Formats: sequence, C-alpha cells, structure tokens
Amino acid sequence: MKATGWLKGVQVTADGTGIVSHAGVALIRALADNIGLTAGLSKALASRRHLVHDRGRVLADLACAIADGAEVISDFRVMGDQEELFGLVASVPTVWRTLDEIARGGERALGKITAAVNAARRRAWAAAAARHGALPGVRVADKTLEGVTCIRLDATVVACHSDKEGAEPNFKGFGLHPLLGYCDNTAEPLAGMLRPGSAGSNTAADHLAVLDAAIAALPPAFRRRLMITCDGAGASHDLITRLDKLAARPGYQVIYSVGWELGKRERAAITAVPPQAWQIAIDERGEVRERRAEGACGDLDCGHRRCWIEQAHVTELTGLLREGPAGDQLDGWPDLHPPRAPASGCPADPVRGPKRLAVHAMGDQPARGCQGLAGPARLHRRRAPGARPGRRRHPHRERLRHRQVPLHLAGHE
Repeated sequence: MKATGWLKGVQVTADGTGIVSHAGVALIRALADNIGLTAGLSKALASRRHLVHDRGRVLADLACAIADGAEVISDFRVMGDQEELFGLVASVPTVWRTLDEIARGGERALGKITAAVNAARRRAWAAAAARHGALPGVRVADKTLEGVTCIRLDATVVACHSDKEGAEPNFKGFGLHPLLGYCDNTAEPLAGMLRPGSAGSNTAADHLAVLDAAIAALPPAFRRRLMITCDGAGASHDLITRLDKLAARPGYQVIYSVGWELGKRERAAITAVPPQAWQIAIDERGEVRERRAEGACGDLDCGHRRCWIEQAHVTELTGLLREGPAGDQLDGWPDLHPPRAPASGCPADPVRGPKRLAVHAMGDQPARGCQGLAGPARLHRRRAPGARPGRRRHPHRERLRHRQVPLHLAGHE
C-alpha cells in the first residue's frame, strides 16, 4: 500500500459542490509527503508485521491533526471523517498503538524519527532557499537580520489539572516543565526535552543537550552563522562556555544573547554611566516605548511631546564590565563614584528606576548601536502580531528613534 497515493487526482478549485471542512489540512499533508517526511517516518517505523495502516502515515497524520488544532488524541478522528479527501485514515485506537510502539522502541526509535524529520527539513529548507534565495530573516525590533539562523532556548511550564506522568509541583503550580529549542527564522521546533514539573529553569546539562540537538537538526549549510538566545532563567556559566567555544571555531560565527540577574558589578557599572550615554528604548515594532502622561489630550494618536512619557532607556556596558590591561575596570567604583543627582526626566535610582535597562554585549557581536544589541534579547519577549494597534509615527519620535548613542561616553573602546 502506498502511503501517498491519496494525493493523486486531488484538484484545488475556487468553486464546486464537493466542499468539505478542514480541507486546508490537505496542504499540510501534501507538504509532508512531498518533502519526504512521510516516507522517512515509514522507513524509521518499519515493522516485519503485516500492518493495515503504515506507521509513518499515521504519525504524519497525527502531526497534521495537531497543526489543525487537535489538543487530544481523540481529535484525530476529524481527519477520518474526510475519507473522500484523505482516503482511509487510521482510527484513534490505531494512533494509540502507534505511540505505544514508538515508546517501546525507546531511544533507538526516537533517533530514527529525529533523523527522518531532519532529512525532511533539509529538503524543505533547500527548496525554500532555492525559490526565495534564502530563509526568512530574523526580526529584531523593526529590522530584519538576514543570513543568520536563530535558535531560541526556552523552558515553559505546562499546567496539568490531573495526575499526569511527570507532572509535579513547581513554582507556578502543578504540571510539566519541558525545555524547547526553536528556529526563529521559520518558527519551527528543532529539539525538545520532556522534563518533570520540578525540573530547574537553569539546569545547564539540559540546556546543553537541547542546544546540541537543535544545532544538529539544522541543515549543515545553515550552521555557519548562528544567533542563540536564552533568557535569564536559563543562563549558566556552562552554557556561556559552550557558546564561546562554538563562536571560536574557524569559519563559524555565533552571536548570542543571554540574560542574567544584576549583581554588584552590573549595578556599579549602571551607576557610572553618564546621563548623555542613555538612549531611548524601542519596542519590537521599532517605536519608542512611551506611555500617556497624566493630563494628556483626548487624541490617543497625538504627537504632542507633553502627552507622552518615555518608559525605558538603554545603554551599553561592555567597556565598563570588561577586564582591561590594568585589571578590573570597576574596582572601587562604588566608592569613587557616589550616586549623582538624577538627570532631567530620569529616576532618582539609576539601578532600580523603571526607566533604566542595562545592555551588556555578549558573544561575537560587531560594534553597533545599543538598540541593536538589545534586539536579540527582545526575541524572548516578542508580542504576537496584532497584539495591539500601532500608533502613527510622529516627528519627535522619529527624531529620537534615529539618534545614535555616543558609545565612547559609556566606556566603549
């Protein structure tokens, strides 16, 4: 039985009487067949037993059902209801048996499935690059970074309302705590690790394993220039060390952005930054981060300066935090530079003030404005498209948006 035979004779028209619901799943199913994902899974899950339903076809259909919005295994029956379009589809019990067989196969079965998925990704990305010239760029604020493959590492707590396998109490309640590695260019998962709910947020061994698996999942041609981001919860010295080693390889470029909790050293550096070295921060859409002032006019889209209050500033601390020829450049600074009076429009406390955001350039990053340095970190707190209506650009915002910060004033050399 040929698992891809259903596609023969299928036509897409703008009218007709043979209209069925969930017909868009056919495009995803056809894509899985054309890039070789279904065939690869069939080979990975081949069995000597005589099976009515090819296991690769079942697993690929399950992925299509999830893309269609399925939340539980029983939702898979939606595809079975469209026999006129999809042909014979496995039943829900058959899906459960397929998953049980994969579970019994252990790491060996998982490795074969991963190899099949990675091979299909190579074909898909090669076709996309051949057609469009390159993969989609990485969106950083209002700019798009071309020619770089971005991997995002992030752990998330999945709440469970019943006793699931691996579900345990955690800092957000009760559930699971998986760790994922995503490609920001194509918004697709590269690697993941199922973890119990009590797993730590900054477990270095887990992050290193997911990082290695995510890089291995990339087609070789797209591993030369990487951007890797991780929030402060997942930061660790071991992760930074691994990223530095990746960046030091000849012929490779690695840009990385990792958050961390401010310590005494960072707070001292923030205190030492002169007021003129701060620059107004922008959001992920490239607009100045502002809020409405008290007593503002009724026009929410107005361009009056008195109606808007700047919410955040950024600066670069690279020079201040770097070890120089004379040793620690911050040694003794808390005593030599007591807190100064706040500048106009700035909070009294330069460390705890809501308008202060310190950015430290890390990794193999060329010199650029501090707004660009903040961009990789902003990937982790990106809003969904259409989350809020955009405001019209106004002259005073445009002027501030293009102003470059004098980095030498912040100790950058």
